Amino acid sequence: MNILIVDDEILELEQLVFLIRQRYPEWELFEAEDAVQAKKMLENHPIDLSFLDIRLPGESGLELCAYIRENYKSECVMITAHADFQYAQHAIKLHVFDYLVKPIITEELYRMLENYVNKYGYIEGLSSDIQEVIRIIREDFHSKINLADLASRVHVSPNYLSRKFSKELGMSFQEYLIKYRIEMAKVFLKAYPEWSIQKIAEETGFASIYHFSQSFKKHVMETPTQYREKLHHG
Repeated sequence: MNILIVDDEILELEQLVFLIRQRYPEWELFEAEDAVQAKKMLENHPIDLSFLDIRLPGESGLELCAYIRENYKSECVMITAHADFQYAQHAIKLHVFDYLVKPIITEELYRMLENYVNKYGYIEGLSSDIQEVIRIIREDFHSKINLADLASRVHVSPNYLSRKFSKELGMSFQEYLIKYRIEMAKVFLKAYPEWSIQKIAEETGFASIYHFSQSFKKHVMETPTQYREKLHHG
């Protein structure tokens, strides 16, 4: 994964680089001291996540974030020494991924990075095409998803995507999609005991309650109802 860190305070920048490298040594880190340098990095490297100090010389971190959101897929994390709600409001309007206050607390940084990994399903060693497909599946699993639509969204042919998916993940696209939907169904069964099995099926993208129940039993070795009863009755 590629991370961009933009901060004109060199010690702060080096601390962030050190902390991220300590937890995720395989990630590629790119450093910039202002928006001009950052934009050159963005032009030359596919950046997944950008850490931006709000107060930068020249263009502010908030302005740089707006530019990134408009032109790239990178998520932004705003960093500031000023725990000022006005800054947070601006950041929220830009739909930033998170907002950290200096001095950065190590546990908060790592928790935020784990949230990012969990949300976007980043898996080491996968190509950017497959990373993007997994991200889409994890965001849109509740909707109708088919291989042809996904292939067009990542600008490859369905046959190419099918072969590449199987090669890199060891299972077909359809197998991965059903497996992920079942995992989300297990989450919903635990979190929403008041939901009907029909609603769980709908919320996880299954075309029918029959298909959902059959798929669930095949993967979990018990029906959704049995799984829920075991959860809530020990």
